[in-house]
Formats: sequence, C-alpha cells, structure tokens
Amino acid sequence: MGFDILIQQTEKGRGVFASRGFRKGETVVVGRRVDILPERTTHSIQMDFDLHIEIDEPGLLINHSCSPNTGIRNNQFGAYDFVALIDIPSGSEITWDYSTTEYSFIDIPKCCCGSTECRSKILGYKFLPDEIRKTYGEFIADYLRVTAPETELPPRALKVPSIAPISRAIGL
Repeated sequence: MGFDILIQQTEKGRGVFASRGFRKGETVVVGRRVDILPERTTHSIQMDFDLHIEIDEPGLLINHSCSPNTGIRNNQFGAYDFVALIDIPSGSEITWDYSTTEYSFIDIPKCCCGSTECRSKILGYKFLPDEIRKTYGEFIADYLRVTAPETELPPRALKVPSIAPISRAIGL
C-alpha cells in the first residue's frame, strides 16, 4: 500500500480513504487475487458466473456505495483495479458498487451506504436498472458484459485467469 490511501475505522468497519486527491479515470487501488474460492463468501468478489476470488488489502476493505466514487476494471493480477469515476478529494472514503461484480448478490440483506441514492438492498447486476448500468460504462466486471447465464447456449467454459494466486505464506 502506498501513500495515496489510508485504512481507517468507520461506523461500518474498516474503510479505505484517499490521502491525496485523485482525478477522474485515475487508478486508485490495484487489487490482486489472493485465492480462488470454491463458492461465494461474505468477502469474496465474483470474477465470472461460477468464479469467486478473494483479493488483497486494501481492495478487500473498500466499502460499497450505491453512488460510488470508483468503478472496477479487470486487471492482469486476476482481480480488479478501482478507477476514479469522478474527481475524488483528499480525505474522501473510496467506495465501489458491489453490484458491478456480483451477478446476483446474496450476502448483505440491507445496504447501509448512507448515500442519497441508496437502493436499500444490494441485489446484484442482474437486478440493476438499465439507467444505473449505463452510468458505470466500461467500469463493470468483464464477464457481465457477455450474457446472463440463463440465456447462454451452450454453457461457457470456466475462465480462470492464468496467473497463480498470491500466497499468504509470503506475507503479501
């Protein structure tokens, strides 16, 4: 973790904050895959319809918002980069919309983002209205740009990025 972000305690738990301003389009955090998981967990991030991963900190600690200041982009580390959707002032909490990676979200029953645009539930990309989907543009998981699993014929092969997960044993 560099000097551009800080991890701080919030009323929702730990969060990531900008220690300097970021310009729209700038990469704020680079996520790195730590593990491929056999199923969805509370802290997993979806990379494909049947692929969930765990990412390293600080990406793991970025909280959800229904009106986030970052969007996600697939990266070469088998995870996501968090890219500024707007200019982000120093001191701001870094947030992203979990629905931009999760097709059908099930682990958080009630949203507590506090945004004036809060949708009250995080249901996943499948349930996002088209007008919200359009606001994210290219900043959604690559697999969500293809097609929904219930409309696919025939089923796709599982796409696992070819890099090895970062080992926790070496302290990364």
